[in-house]
Amino acid sequence: MHLKASAGGVDRYFNALNSTLARLGVTVRAYGFGDSHKATCLGPVNRSLMQRWKAVREAVVPKRGKLLASHFALYALPALLGRRWDGHVVHFHGPWASESKREGGRMHAVFCKRMLERLVYHRADRFIVLSNAFRDVLCQEYGVSPERVHVIPGGVEVDQFQPMDVLEARQRLVWPQKQKIIVCVRRLARRMGLENLIEAFAQATADHPDTRLMIGGQGPLREELEQLVLHKGLSKQVQFLGFIPESSLSSVYAAADLSIVPSSALEGFGLISLESLACGTPVLVTPVGGLPDTVRGLDGDLVLKGTGVDDIAAGLRGWLDGSLRVPSREACREHVLHGFTWESVARRVCDVYRSAGWRPEHS
Repeated sequence: MHLKASAGGVDRYFNALNSTLARLGVTVRAYGFGDSHKATCLGPVNRSLMQRWKAVREAVVPKRGKLLASHFALYALPALLGRRWDGHVVHFHGPWASESKREGGRMHAVFCKRMLERLVYHRADRFIVLSNAFRDVLCQEYGVSPERVHVIPGGVEVDQFQPMDVLEARQRLVWPQKQKIIVCVRRLARRMGLENLIEAFAQATADHPDTRLMIGGQGPLREELEQLVLHKGLSKQVQFLGFIPESSLSSVYAAADLSIVPSSALEGFGLISLESLACGTPVLVTPVGGLPDTVRGLDGDLVLKGTGVDDIAAGLRGWLDGSLRVPSREACREHVLHGFTWESVARRVCDVYRSAGWRPEHS
């Protein structure tokens, strides 16, 4: 995996899961590329592919009673070829080739990624996915039998993501104290639905000009989105926050009245929606992938009708005029504590590891 703190949700999942397993007394040897102190670093991400594969090959060696738990097919392949593990569990975080194609990847690169994924998945005993949606993708696109797939949601670091006083959080961030604030933390990429969100925000706030939209994250669409904001005359209402350090995320969520995840495709889970809820802030999500799973059971109209501009605008408008039901901050927090702590997630993951042939070695 990539180990930079600025990396995406998959890498944060990787670090959090392995840290929790270690806290539970399970011996974990985690490897990745980057600069994190939470795993053994195999070198910088910008090394050539052959150098990275060589580093994996030399460091990740099968031993008796050991199981390989892989999170990215690109780095799993050199650990598998010509070797025998007692078990192999794939944490499937999404269709790498399909995501590349949607982001404009070249045809031959997409084809190679698909073939590499198939090579790795053919050598797996079990699979762990974050949602029913990604279980379906895995079975339908890669031909994996459903009985080998286990749906286990991601977890939240509930000690880090905690409710705090809204005014205090806003003061810390130097945000307006009295305006309604909506937060969206996303990678600024095509499938995240940010263009639709900005269009919808323009519609929904025509009668609520004091409402603010804070967009956190970085990515290739930054300039295009900024131009859209200018075109819509929203420069005083929409602010781009850039990269938000993980240490500041809880303050960002706590300072908001509402957060929103407007993804248009390939959203396997939606960890950010749970992090918002853990801070007590209700979240609106599109009906894409695993996003509805993160809010299922909460009393409220938190799943939008669709991914289009009108659907998002209707949700925002309903929230602004009070016709759309959202749960209390206390209910949001309790929802996460009830089913999405890392301790409960890690124990379920261990059960799958055992079924794949892992023999526990406690530290």
